[in-house]
Amino acid sequence: MLKIVYFGKTSFALEHKETTVLLNPGIWNGELVVPNDFSARVVIATNQSDDAVGNAATIAVESKAWFLGNQGAADKVSGQGVKPWLLHVLKPEVPYEIPDVRITPYALTRIDEAEGGHIENFGLYIEMGDMKVGYLGDSIIRGSFEHLDMDVLIVPVGGDGVFPVKDAVSLCIDAKPRVGIPMRWASEDDPKKFTKYVQQFGQGTAPVVMEPNQVLTLYWAAGNEFRYELD
Repeated sequence: MLKIVYFGKTSFALEHKETTVLLNPGIWNGELVVPNDFSARVVIATNQSDDAVGNAATIAVESKAWFLGNQGAADKVSGQGVKPWLLHVLKPEVPYEIPDVRITPYALTRIDEAEGGHIENFGLYIEMGDMKVGYLGDSIIRGSFEHLDMDVLIVPVGGDGVFPVKDAVSLCIDAKPRVGIPMRWASEDDPKKFTKYVQQFGQGTAPVVMEPNQVLTLYWAAGNEFRYELD
């Protein structure tokens, strides 16, 4: 069984047994998405921007959690107090493993809206318990994700430097995850359009739009029947 908790924007927590992996606890418009006292085993930022790193340093220090990210993100949280022994710099396609969790990063990019050009953004392939989750962070490209076997695909849909809705839908059509979850939308129409088009063209992919603080529970019934419940 895997639980996915949504905080808003690109911030999620994945929970299996006693292990919690926190993804992109960003700061948006000066506000925290994830509270400082949230407890995690692993904290990951997919790039070094504030909307990905956010208060990851505070959460990692308070939880004594590992922090994972690219060199830029690692340097940023190091300057904010994360000790070297809690830092792990991710390398493309080199898995990071702890009991019940295997995380493989893939090199993607996002548009740097502040300065122009592109910056590195990792997409994550997370094998946790008996589920396989793809998480694209703030990506503008799909990279290898159309070829990966995923039970869940979490994909940005907002434009503004990341996937527009049509590209998120296209990836769901090609990758065929069992569940597609949109994130980081700029307009309330974005998740509605994502749901509509995935339902029409997704061929077995169920679109699930999560609101902040909702929990999605995923499990296999009778050993081989995939089920999910959104509270």
